[in-house]
Amino acid sequence: MTETAEITKEPKISAIWIIPAIALLVGMWMLYQYQANKGPTIFIEMPQAEGIIAGKTEIKVRSVKIGQIDHVRLSDTQDSVIARAQIDKNYNNLLTDDAKIWVVKPRIDETGISGMSTLLSGVYLEFSPGESKELKERFKLQDEPALIGKDVKGGRFKLMSYNAEVLDVSTGIFFKNYKIGQIETATFDWENQAMKYGVFIKEPYQNLITMNSIFWVNAGIEIDLSADGININTGSLSKLLKGGISVGLPEQQAPGEIAQDGHSFSLSQSYKEALEERFYDFDYYLIEFEQSVRGLRTGAPVEYRGMRVGTVVETPANVIIDGKPAHFRNHNTAVPVLIKVEYGRLYHDSASAKEYWQGSLKGWIESGMRASLKPGNLLTGAVYVDFDIYPDAPQAHLGKLVQYDVFPSISSGITVLADQVSDVLNKVNNLKVEDSLEQMQATFTDYRALANEMRELLSQKDTQNLPGDFNRNFEKMTKSMEQFEVTMRQFDKTMASYQAGSELHHQIQQTLKEFKRLSEGLQPLTRGLNEQPNMLIFDKSLPADPKPRKQ
Repeated sequence: MTETAEITKEPKISAIWIIPAIALLVGMWMLYQYQANKGPTIFIEMPQAEGIIAGKTEIKVRSVKIGQIDHVRLSDTQDSVIARAQIDKNYNNLLTDDAKIWVVKPRIDETGISGMSTLLSGVYLEFSPGESKELKERFKLQDEPALIGKDVKGGRFKLMSYNAEVLDVSTGIFFKNYKIGQIETATFDWENQAMKYGVFIKEPYQNLITMNSIFWVNAGIEIDLSADGININTGSLSKLLKGGISVGLPEQQAPGEIAQDGHSFSLSQSYKEALEERFYDFDYYLIEFEQSVRGLRTGAPVEYRGMRVGTVVETPANVIIDGKPAHFRNHNTAVPVLIKVEYGRLYHDSASAKEYWQGSLKGWIESGMRASLKPGNLLTGAVYVDFDIYPDAPQAHLGKLVQYDVFPSISSGITVLADQVSDVLNKVNNLKVEDSLEQMQATFTDYRALANEMRELLSQKDTQNLPGDFNRNFEKMTKSMEQFEVTMRQFDKTMASYQAGSELHHQIQQTLKEFKRLSEGLQPLTRGLNEQPNMLIFDKSLPADPKPRKQ
């Protein structure tokens, strides 16, 4: 008897596979946890990787580690370095669009010594979060550390400088020699050829910055030469080494409206220049001078009876008419000078001053207001433009040349004096002295004949038999006629000395000739003084001969 075999099925999966499955699950869990705790990855572009080590260089915010550099490589263009960093997930919100990052290393500047701890631990990257709500993962390394933290309260303003010296970032801003802020950014605007500065003023000192504030460069040392001797004033050491920017108000001006954040001001080279450049409301005028403008420089004052009302902008003015300069016209030999009338100099309310000036200018010109050149300094030969009223000036009006109003002018100075002397001499020379003498001689002859007839009348018997009153009147008349005759004889002698051929007449003629020669001799002097007012002190300067250029 045969037995039937019993067949049993074994499980397809062995229990031994439980261990790898558990290991796989644990690994997946660990990978999930790693990715979940890994945080975002950022990329930092930097010019070079000096001191940056992958796996060691840390990224910190206020000395708290928030991430670490894990990889460093060259950029695709090989002109920079790209560093990859892992940031802790808890600090994901710090990666704002306006955040800044820089290398912390030992530094010595006017703020002191910083970064000394990196001598042992190595450099690290300082991260300064911004205020933007947008996040990003690519950043660019700054050359210099951020000076002002976002948590520091204050105001930010802009300065524009066209001619002042270039200042460094971190240069201080001073109000009455007290530091209230510093330069935060400095860039060069090549299109306008000007330096642009961003300045930060700490709270509450931003309230000192008003709409009429002026900014100027303060070198830290001031030298004053006066009758009391030489006075030298110096500021702090940092101010002496790096200079600074001073801010203040013009003298005798009250603070204006407080300036808002972002307002732009002009930065001048000195306090004196700052006072001159603070007038932004002005109008241009052209003045055509029929005399030499030598000694008139750009920046020279324009005055009205000693009160400054404007500034010379360009001399001669670069005005082009039909493709040619206006000072080389065939029908006009005048030299145009461009000036600007600055209304803030007339009155602190420039709008009111502008309205008053424009409303009154036509009447002033009709009354004889003219522009002229006056010597300002005989030592330097400088001249300035002067407005004044000349009642005898020929009638004129406000003209127009291209886009500018043309202000009427009049010759002045020694040139006018020479012209007046010549006019006087010409008038004296043209006097009809001989005709006047002949008329007076004829009058004297008539009076003498009248006296003789009166004498004959009084000697007649019939006249003497008149009543006593008539006789007395005739006697008085006779005495009067005798006295008149004596006077006329004396006058005849006097006038005879003025007749042609007399000694006095000859002396008068000689004097007139001397005056004429003197006038002719003064003409070269007046022309020279007009061209160079300081020629009485210094030799007249002549232009150097041109030298040929090398080919």
